[in-house]
Amino acid sequence: MRISSFIGMRTFKTGIAVVITAALGHTFLVSNAFYAVIGTIFALQNTMKSSLVAGKNRLLGTVLGAIIGYLFALFQLNSPLFVGIAMIVTIVCCNRSKISASIIIATTVCLSIIMGITADHDPLVYSLLRTTDTSIGIIVGIVVNYVIAQPNYLGRLTSEIEKIESLTLELVKNILIHQDLNMQPLNLELNRLNAIYHNYCEDTKFHKHPVSLQQLKCSIDACHDIYFHAKCIAKLNHEETEMTFENKMEIIEFFNTGCQKSIQLEQPIDPIFEYHIYKMLAQVELLTLTIQNLSFHLGTEEKE
Repeated sequence: MRISSFIGMRTFKTGIAVVITAALGHTFLVSNAFYAVIGTIFALQNTMKSSLVAGKNRLLGTVLGAIIGYLFALFQLNSPLFVGIAMIVTIVCCNRSKISASIIIATTVCLSIIMGITADHDPLVYSLLRTTDTSIGIIVGIVVNYVIAQPNYLGRLTSEIEKIESLTLELVKNILIHQDLNMQPLNLELNRLNAIYHNYCEDTKFHKHPVSLQQLKCSIDACHDIYFHAKCIAKLNHEETEMTFENKMEIIEFFNTGCQKSIQLEQPIDPIFEYHIYKMLAQVELLTLTIQNLSFHLGTEEKE
């Protein structure tokens, strides 16, 4: 059994980054490997954008907490009352600076300086060392996340769109034979598709040959349209979804020709049902073209 089934790539990269950062703890670059490693772990996120944001928040929080902690320690304001005041000041400064995500790390750094966790160091020296250690850990995490096996969100997008196309085919088959339409699998795939699309959009600037986001957005909208029209058909009566043998064969031929054949359904057919089935098939045709384009793009990237 492959190791990837037990350990995800992000977990594997985190391990590598931690090893590198811990090794740097034995050099002059890092004074305390613990804080550097924590910074590395925070910087390892699902996307490069989220890694940069997490790294920035942790660094800003460290700097802010170090400054406030140093000022309180400088004047020996370390009684319980002043510790509480320092926490309030730190939180207010984070909120006013619009870095609320940095509150935890900022208060932790501030507290460690004021309460003399590092009694062997001058508060100013400790503040500088803590900032340096955190910065190095963040840099290692971001570099590892970028260099080692970035997530193939485009490939996963292509796979999800293919699944939705396959589910749509199954739905149309059930429509033709008047079976109940189970919308749950399609809904689950749409949720996965939305999450992957969001991650791909965040990391677009870090790809050498990104796909047009407008093209992807059209495909995402097409998937949601398919779901909407299928739900509408599911609410129609049995009589309203009845089709002649010729119309059924026309739809079957559409799928047999790779979803690229023009369809012309003949009367009698309910106008509401006709509208929704036409819309579904039109979006399937769009998805087929999208899959072809994405597959070609992925093949080009692999050759490079």
